[in-house]
Amino acid sequence: MKDIRGIDPQLKGIAKKIPYNRFMILLAKPYQTLALKCTKIPDGVACRRVLLTENGRKLPIDIYEPAAVTDVLPCLLMIHGGAFSYKASVYHKKLACLYAAEVRCRVVFPDYHLLLKYPYPAAYEDCLDALRWIVENAESLRIDQTRIGIAGDSAGGTLAATLCNQMTAEALPFPCAQMLVYPAVDATMSTQSMAQYSDTPLWNSRNNRKMWKLYLKKADSVLIRKASPMQNDLPDMIPQTYIETAEYDCLHDEGVLYAERLREAGANVDLNETKGTFHGYDSAIQTQIARTQIAKRITFLKKCFSCEK
Repeated sequence: MKDIRGIDPQLKGIAKKIPYNRFMILLAKPYQTLALKCTKIPDGVACRRVLLTENGRKLPIDIYEPAAVTDVLPCLLMIHGGAFSYKASVYHKKLACLYAAEVRCRVVFPDYHLLLKYPYPAAYEDCLDALRWIVENAESLRIDQTRIGIAGDSAGGTLAATLCNQMTAEALPFPCAQMLVYPAVDATMSTQSMAQYSDTPLWNSRNNRKMWKLYLKKADSVLIRKASPMQNDLPDMIPQTYIETAEYDCLHDEGVLYAERLREAGANVDLNETKGTFHGYDSAIQTQIARTQIAKRITFLKKCFSCEK
């Protein structure tokens, strides 16, 4: 693995190359399901599961929230990453619990449909259904409809950004925040970092090309315009935005360029270019470098969810 000598020493233990192919996708699912079931919910956080049935598909949704709190709270729709292929990882569940406890919000966590069986637009439609369900049931869910944020990492960032860009078309109220963590936002894959980082830990440009090919099936201009945030038409209103990039990540440059595009459209964007990191680095959630960046996300969410205008 070249050109990554600057990786933070705290992350060396997870700095491994992970293949991405049909076999790995099928192999991972039972292990991820078991790992999630075995992950304990921390004290002070409660979790409940809701099963939606939309468009003939069942959509499980977990809601993480401060325990024994009945107050109306902000809501974070949290869309996990995993190349549109893998179920949520243990660290996603830990992050959801952390956001619920530290931000004091209800975290709605959809278990959306995945590749290989469900290419675009299944995952997007699932997340849209989850958001619509939040809005329509805000009162019974004890959610403040004026304080809804959307967050996602990696492919989850793709879905989160696309949702935010479709609020007008979908006739939904605009979220107050979008939080995109090393998001995949450009299906054209034409940046310098995409060319440079073809052999980096956990994720790289070779894997990224396979992902978009599986997700879109055919990369025609119409599909790319719909599914890829960099090619989406931007809405007139753009929520407060946090974009986090990893230094040694094929997605680094498109994250920076997307931040620039949103700023040019008038958005308020916090761009956090983390150093010594690679894609998925925060899966080492107990390291100081991960905790430092997660704290910045929490600060952003608290600011956006504040009642002060």
